[in-house]
Amino acid sequence: MKLGLIIVHVIIAVVLVVVVLMQHGKQQGLSGAIAGGAETFFGKNKGRTIDAMLKKFTAVVAALFVISSIVLTTVSVKEYKSSSSSDASSTEASQSADGQTQVQVDDQGNLVDADGNVVMTADQLAQQQASQKESGDSNANSGENTDGGNASDNQTPAE
Repeated sequence: MKLGLIIVHVIIAVVLVVVVLMQHGKQQGLSGAIAGGAETFFGKNKGRTIDAMLKKFTAVVAALFVISSIVLTTVSVKEYKSSSSSDASSTEASQSADGQTQVQVDDQGNLVDADGNVVMTADQLAQQQASQKESGDSNANSGENTDGGNASDNQTPAE
């Protein structure tokens, strides 16, 4: 659907450019503008001249261009919102059964999730481990961290 809207939008844009370029310029000077304006104003064919028809057609095509722009933007925003909500559901799917996100340590020592997003940098991880050791909670919390850290430190990176 979005592709069809883009194609229609491009066609409308090209038609608008062509119609605008087909119109006569207003560079006839002051006397030409007055004489031409009086002729079309007082003449019998004031609504039937080519310039008048092009002017009306330009207004219609410009209105269609604005409407297609708004519709295309609305469709794109809805599509973006639906894709971002599916990203959130895939993030939830990467969590284990106990509600913890599965993370690993990469080659640079950063803590990354299953999608490869950096959860914690190596510096932040080192600061957190140091603060846990200082607080005396290292026995309760570092058992999980050192198991994960030792397991990933012993792994060789795949090349």
